[in-house]
Amino acid sequence: MTGADASTDRERGRRLRQILREHPAPSEALGAAGLIDGIPEHTALARTPQDPTWHPEGDVLVHSLWAADLAAEHAERTDASPDLRERLVLAALWHDIGKPDTTRPRKGRITSYGHAERGAEIAQDLGARLDLPPALVRAVAEIIANHMAHVGIQGAPSAKAVRRLAHRLTEAGTSLEEWAVVVRCDGDARGAAARPDASIPWLTVANRHLA
Repeated sequence: MTGADASTDRERGRRLRQILREHPAPSEALGAAGLIDGIPEHTALARTPQDPTWHPEGDVLVHSLWAADLAAEHAERTDASPDLRERLVLAALWHDIGKPDTTRPRKGRITSYGHAERGAEIAQDLGARLDLPPALVRAVAEIIANHMAHVGIQGAPSAKAVRRLAHRLTEAGTSLEEWAVVVRCDGDARGAAARPDASIPWLTVANRHLA
């Protein structure tokens, strides 16, 4: 598959969906289909550095493609439906799509404050431009907007916080369980800087209080 004929955003969107739903290694297929160079929001990820303390694996594109591959592996392992696979892989691929607009050097470090919220906005605009299904875009944007919800919380989150997050996700057509997959892929796609799965405390509280 080459990107030679993907001359319109609608065609790029069609090819993207095919990869999200079917390909075992999205990182390879996206490049072969011209969907890195052909989509400016993807190209921008490669120009955006990350703080090596938290992301020794490299730039935002390297991290995002790795996360997408991990989401695809999860979908294969759990025999996810094509629709679920598509949501998980796209949310993983785009979870940091707001970093090019928010990355700044601060006191010798590289930061990207607000990238989750900005990423949700970009996902909505990009999804519409690529003619992706509105329900898919809404679900993915909500996961992106909340993929940093666990940051800054010491220990287990409160039942109220988990309930509030679960409600937002459900209203958008996704779930806490799908959010957890993306959080896990985000964490694991950091190589040597990977941390314990940050979604586990949230799922534990959900099982105790929301079941």
